[in-house]
Amino acid sequence: MTSNLNESKNTNPFFLMFLVFIVLFCIDEKAVFGNQTNVVRDIVITGNQSFSQKQILSLMLTEVGKQYDADTLKKDTEKIAQFYKNSDITFARVKNIPKKFNDGVYISIEIDEGTIGKISLYGNSKTKDNIILRELLFEAGDIYTEPDRIESERILRQKSYIGAAKIEPKWDEASKRVAIDVTITEFFTLTGALDPGINNQSHYLLAELREPNLLGSGQGGEVRYERISEVDEKPRGFITMKYRIPRLVNSHWNFDGEYIQKREGDSWSVVFERPQYTLKSRWSAGFSISEQINHVRWFENGMKTDTFEQVIHRSSVGIQRYYGSRERQNYVGLWTNSQRTEYEPIESITVSAAAPINRDITRIGVMVGRKNVAYHQTRFIRSMGGDEDFFSGSQYSVSFGYASPLYGADRSESYVGLLYNTGWVYRNHVFGSTLMAYATSFTNQIEDSLFQARSSWYFRDVFNTGDIYRVDEGFRKDGLFDFQQTFVVQFKSDMQFGLSGESQVILGAYNGLRGYGLRQFSGEKMMLLSLESRTLCGGAFFENINNGLTKIATFFMKPFIRNRTVDLGLVLSGTVFADFGYIWENWNSFDIKHVKRSVGFGIRGSFAQISGAGIFRFELAYPLDPPFTPSIQPQLFYGIERAF
Repeated sequence: MTSNLNESKNTNPFFLMFLVFIVLFCIDEKAVFGNQTNVVRDIVITGNQSFSQKQILSLMLTEVGKQYDADTLKKDTEKIAQFYKNSDITFARVKNIPKKFNDGVYISIEIDEGTIGKISLYGNSKTKDNIILRELLFEAGDIYTEPDRIESERILRQKSYIGAAKIEPKWDEASKRVAIDVTITEFFTLTGALDPGINNQSHYLLAELREPNLLGSGQGGEVRYERISEVDEKPRGFITMKYRIPRLVNSHWNFDGEYIQKREGDSWSVVFERPQYTLKSRWSAGFSISEQINHVRWFENGMKTDTFEQVIHRSSVGIQRYYGSRERQNYVGLWTNSQRTEYEPIESITVSAAAPINRDITRIGVMVGRKNVAYHQTRFIRSMGGDEDFFSGSQYSVSFGYASPLYGADRSESYVGLLYNTGWVYRNHVFGSTLMAYATSFTNQIEDSLFQARSSWYFRDVFNTGDIYRVDEGFRKDGLFDFQQTFVVQFKSDMQFGLSGESQVILGAYNGLRGYGLRQFSGEKMMLLSLESRTLCGGAFFENINNGLTKIATFFMKPFIRNRTVDLGLVLSGTVFADFGYIWENWNSFDIKHVKRSVGFGIRGSFAQISGAGIFRFELAYPLDPPFTPSIQPQLFYGIERAF
């Protein structure tokens, strides 16, 4: 027994290696090294324009050098397709083609990202096709993406001659391309006005002719004559001429020119700007120059005390650079502006605190900011019937500037400006917006400052009634009478610091305190809170009123247009409101007990199918805290506004 053990210990190691070699040779080669004809040798990706091959390969479990599995490759293909859809490339199609050879499997991943084919336009009876097509962020041959569609709709809706826009993509199996239908609803744009009493707060005559879409070119012009006669003043008449050329020479530069002929002197302005026309744009710029001649009036205790002739020469240049995505952007800008202001006394009725000063100031500065961009499409927030894009993001920026005699300023001073703007939506029924802005100039101390704050809350569809009217569809078919209730809360404040005698803040019907005089209260700081309940009127009854007016308008416009119905789109709203205003000189005199209140009711309306029609209103307001008796004496206001 001992002898056998010793013989085992003395066995030659080369003999053992020989036995192992024989065993391996006898075992099936495929069982040890795998089936070499089933190994993935290469993966080729074609058609990927939006993402790199490395990005797509990182999504796959199938890899070069590993065993091929058909189920795994199928899941990889589905994952790539889902990745494209999550990236808003809606019509992307992914196909895998595995090919087996003696040395392994070669895989081809073919991606069709959804190329745009035919673009069809509908509804533009006046506007030229190329004017609509140039506003789209895509053209035939581009890859279709959902954000481009959404933003293109918003760009079209912002045009003053378009009331609604709808872009609908679909897959065309015959051409293997994405076909796009663009449908717009055009406003009636050739408008005019002849109004002998547009505002009962002052004697007013308006004669106007306006066309924001000349010959369907997207260019706009306006000629206006106004004659104003306020209390204890001579009538003032002036002619205004405006012309606007968007997309100058098919670029993204816009031109705006304005000339105003007044008794006190002619005013004019010229603006060239390249806005951030799309959120994909990485820069914007602007240049403007103007000369304005105005009469500035100083009020104390509701009475005019002084009148000055103000001459302002302005020029400005700025450029901004944007970084980030569509949704989140940082930006930095360089700017310079120059303003020379001169005052000439014209009339002094009584001793007052008025002491405006001449300034000649040129600033050079920088601006940095950030914005989170989001929009919510809605209606009846600021206009009546048209589609609106409510900003529901946030923006904040800070500007630093410096003025010096080295480049033309009358003294050295620093400048700081802060801006915060936000909007939000809650459950599609509550909309809110807030703007706060602060600007100050200082040398060794703060010289003057301005603070503005505005906040608005819109409670839409309080009773869940929905939209009663759309520009593209007309009135909702929901019985003889159809109502929608909206509640609005608005707050605004203007405050000046260190500008005593140079400028003033006014409170009255001029800026929203209804029931009081136009400029009844004056001071340095002001707050105003308005509560308003609006009842929008729809249904067959009000639709028939609109249809009757449409027939009348069509009859009178027959000499100017052919084969077209002039649908006015009359939308009415009943209102009940309450205003609370307070104005004061400085913090030592602040006493909220002296708030001025008013209540009232009225009716508003608009011709929703007419470009720039504005909001006409008739309101009866009762002042509850007038400076003179009787305490309640109603004031009727009738006029036109630009916002609802």
